[in-house]
Amino acid sequence: MTRPARFLESVSPASRYRSRYRTGFAAGWLAAVLVCVSGCATTASQAERQQKELAHETSTRELIRKGEASSALGDMTRAEQYFVMALRSGGAERTVVKHLLVVCVADQRYPVAAEYAENYLRRHPDDEEIVYAAATLHAALGNALRARKLLEALIEKQPAWPEPRFTLASVLREQGDDEARALADTHDLAYLKLVPNGQLADVAKARLLRRVQ
Repeated sequence: MTRPARFLESVSPASRYRSRYRTGFAAGWLAAVLVCVSGCATTASQAERQQKELAHETSTRELIRKGEASSALGDMTRAEQYFVMALRSGGAERTVVKHLLVVCVADQRYPVAAEYAENYLRRHPDDEEIVYAAATLHAALGNALRARKLLEALIEKQPAWPEPRFTLASVLREQGDDEARALADTHDLAYLKLVPNGQLADVAKARLLRRVQ
């Protein structure tokens, strides 16, 4: 197992990491949008425009469907290609980016996943879920400064979210200096206070015990 894979598993068990970014897709919403209101007149140009929009959305949904199918078959490279095409064709950016993160992480292409996350965050810096994904990826890749910056900003906005606390503690402990380790203790303690019986509670407790021994 590579270093990034071990880090991702340590801060977020694989099943939970994948489920955090798994989303469902509504197949029929566009049809409802395009239904004419009773009694309203539709011009020929409007009808043509609607047909083009429907064809575009259908194509995008088909690309996403093919990406999901490829992912289910374990062909992550092909899945990524379909999701990129869906993104370029105007698919829902957040949904498609989350798919891209899943397939790239599953294929252990962590730098590519981090790049997708960062590109998205340039346009949507307040998307906290993607911020956390990017921070975790940077931490796994050893980009401690970027990971720490993202996590500290996220904790400032969401102090009651336990996982960023644990992840930041992990990042700080890898820095090795006494000041960073002391700060890591505060975040492990905060994690345990928020979720005393959380999935990562035993690890947090063990790290704190090693510090006092």
